[in-house]
Amino acid sequence: MRHDQWFGRRLDRRTLLRLAGGAVLAVPAASLLAGCGAGSDGGGGTSVTSTPDQATQSTGAEPRRGGTLRVALTGEPPNLDLHQTTDSIVLLVTGHVYETLFTWDERYEPVPMLAESHEVTDGGRRILVRLRQGVPFHNGEEMRAEDVIASIERWGRIVGLGQGLMAVTESLTAVDPYAVEFRLREPFGTFPTALSRALQGCAIYPKSVLERSDDTKLAEFVGTGPYRFVEWQPDRHILLERFDGYANPPGETNGYAGHKGQYLDEIEFIPVPNEASRVAGLRSGDYHYLETISTDHYPTLKDDPAVAVDMLPPDTWLNIVLNLRSPITSDLQIRRAIQLALDHEPILQAAFGEGFYELTPTLLPGAAAWYSDAGADRFNPRKPDEARRLLESSSYDGSPLRVLTTQEIQQEYNATVVFKQQLEQVGFTVDLQVYDGATLSDRRNDEEAWEAYTALASFRPDPVLRNLTCSATGWWCTPEKDELLAQLQTESDFEKRVEIWAQVQQRFYEEVPRLKIGDSRRILVRSPQLQGIGPTELQPDFSNAWLET
Repeated sequence: MRHDQWFGRRLDRRTLLRLAGGAVLAVPAASLLAGCGAGSDGGGGTSVTSTPDQATQSTGAEPRRGGTLRVALTGEPPNLDLHQTTDSIVLLVTGHVYETLFTWDERYEPVPMLAESHEVTDGGRRILVRLRQGVPFHNGEEMRAEDVIASIERWGRIVGLGQGLMAVTESLTAVDPYAVEFRLREPFGTFPTALSRALQGCAIYPKSVLERSDDTKLAEFVGTGPYRFVEWQPDRHILLERFDGYANPPGETNGYAGHKGQYLDEIEFIPVPNEASRVAGLRSGDYHYLETISTDHYPTLKDDPAVAVDMLPPDTWLNIVLNLRSPITSDLQIRRAIQLALDHEPILQAAFGEGFYELTPTLLPGAAAWYSDAGADRFNPRKPDEARRLLESSSYDGSPLRVLTTQEIQQEYNATVVFKQQLEQVGFTVDLQVYDGATLSDRRNDEEAWEAYTALASFRPDPVLRNLTCSATGWWCTPEKDELLAQLQTESDFEKRVEIWAQVQQRFYEEVPRLKIGDSRRILVRSPQLQGIGPTELQPDFSNAWLET
């Protein structure tokens, strides 16, 4: 099935439950995830119809082996350690280097990748994961149970979802060299979903590498993926090359799962912070694919024979993250004043342009089965007078709100400028701080460095993959919300999980840890030479792509 065909589908709850009915105990109904589609209620002006995803179609020629794919990035990634960051630029690169125990098929159901199978017994309290045998790491070592255990334990110390899994794990042991056993205090209903996570996912690293690493820095970039890391020359490129020893997963290509053709000799990721330079480089043939591009370029590029443009339905949302550990924005009254001050439409127009956004309260755009309007009465309130009165009666003393952004992602920068203007109109003082992407990523991890930043939240097929844990940037830590997230992770009944998620979304709008502004359409821009790109919702998958001459 072509990417555009399954991306546009809406899997409703009845379909999900039907799919779940054929699953073994190891795969809860909640893990049989929604297909992608715009779960929305209008908004955004002129409608833009999704065009077929040309990147997944070929001209009829057979895939061609050879060549170097050149991908223009918005800047330098902060690191190449998948455990460390939710930065999508890291996943774009490392998604071809590292692999996880499970991944996503074309229906966004979790399926084995490095795992061969998993079995759940003892009422959900024992999970046995059998590993594929003969899978080599890029350093020549064979992947074994000890590598999987070391990787899961590290991920479980760093990532909120992993912390949730390890909190209910009594023991994690190697049954034999190719099997690991979880003994749980209570069932963890989203087990394969959690271990399918892409952004900040549980990449499996060699134990020998982790023994030379710590929880903040990876000593070496070694995985099991179809491409191996060669070099990182800052301000020049990150270079990957085909891993000839790759152990291909069984089965045909299916979403992110199955066979990988490895047609490309190399993939070169080139930092190009200036968007105009990225576009010019694509048109001139210097680059084959652009990491991201603002929709402003759509009218001029869609008819350019040197460029192929793919329009996708809304699956990403613009949000403003607030720092709940800042002396200013830790005050709920101040956060509510910010919420009331905003008119979302001008912000979205500045970021994406007329017709390229939608106003919906759901926190999982693109996953129709999880659509919720909980908290909708607090979404896009447009009440500046009320915001001004609330601010005057709050603890706010006129100190500047430090708002972080980058010009490397033009949509985020444009939105931040309008956000700043709207806050100033109700009495806030705003200090807009502009950084390169890598510096921004570092600064937003410093709880003393900021009050707000703007970010694009990408597609998630399941709410446990939406990082709203206490450890996530912004540090939204309340016992009630944390308990709901714990229930969301452990519950296996789909309808109950939908109800729990609606409660989380309600608290999101009441407690204002972030501000959802609206959903955005994306355009994918590439050279017509580039064929065979797989799904793009979580990351563009180049493992079956090739370059035509």
